Amino acid sequence: MKGSNIRKIFLCLGLCFPWPHTALAQNQWMESILPTDDLLENLPWLGDDGKVESRGLFDFEDVRGAGQKDLILIYRQSAPVSELDKPHDQTLVVCFYDSKQNKYVKNFQDEGGTIRWVKIVKDPAEPAPFLFFQRDDLKGSQVLKGFVYSAGTLKQVLDASAAQIYARLANGNKGLEIWGASKDFPKDEGSADHVFSWNGAQSRFAEAKPAAGGLAGWSGSSIAVPVVQTAAAPQTVAAVHHASKNGWWDDPMDPQAASAKLNKELVPDLIKKGQIATLGQKAKAFFAELQKQKVSGKDINGMRSGYYTAVATTLLDMGSKKDAAYYLKIALSFQADNPDAVALKAKLAP
Repeated sequence: MKGSNIRKIFLCLGLCFPWPHTALAQNQWMESILPTDDLLENLPWLGDDGKVESRGLFDFEDVRGAGQKDLILIYRQSAPVSELDKPHDQTLVVCFYDSKQNKYVKNFQDEGGTIRWVKIVKDPAEPAPFLFFQRDDLKGSQVLKGFVYSAGTLKQVLDASAAQIYARLANGNKGLEIWGASKDFPKDEGSADHVFSWNGAQSRFAEAKPAAGGLAGWSGSSIAVPVVQTAAAPQTVAAVHHASKNGWWDDPMDPQAASAKLNKELVPDLIKKGQIATLGQKAKAFFAELQKQKVSGKDINGMRSGYYTAVATTLLDMGSKKDAAYYLKIALSFQADNPDAVALKAKLAP
């Protein structure tokens, strides 16, 4: 289903919700938020009992604690119906309504593997609620992330990863806590392998001492909210941050040259060094820049396919045949006739 069709569904479904603006305004902000070639996907919300339920293709939540309805949605690149069940990246987006522009404006997005659940939790002691979500990462593991609204945008305050994560968000002895386990949904703090508590002074979640018998393999949070040095507009701050952290391509960017550098240099170098998170950040920034430059969906899919093929090739060279096969499937889901991916598939065949 193409982006234009899904937009029609989006508008029709919007009539069932208490939208604050007219249908014309809806169409305007929708066109500015969603890529040209995309598929909206259901939002998986986490319940207090650990069960995940869908609320449809989008939802409105007070993410800023300002008494306003902010827009939350998830989308993926378009794909044939026969390939919808294959592994794919998803992008979580949060948009705030701009009264001057009379439309919703994208303020935050996080791109990566499949999102398993999303949840918003209000801590009475904090001015803004926390946005949590769990997703798969590049390594085949799972990542638990937390964000809070601060200085005009969402700042990351939690980043924990493990091969498998079960998380419960609860009010514990120290206020809001995340109880994490690797085998089953924790019923209480005592059954958790790891406990993350909110540290208001440092503006981040910090891991407390693991419970007795806690499992190894978790990577705890060490992310603090950055200090904003100027009162610049959110767009200016984001642009400077993007250039300083992820601008590894030449300026102005040549998409094909940058894609080749990513696949031939960064992928093998960073994977062999074990810097998977860094690689994921650089790839995420690259594909976000392609969308910003309005590169066609077909070309972006081809570059994504090339990226995952490079990941699979590097893993195979390192002897990780099973992991290589996993990422090869992702590569083929973006471009089934990618010659490098097809050749690698023949090489992996029994």
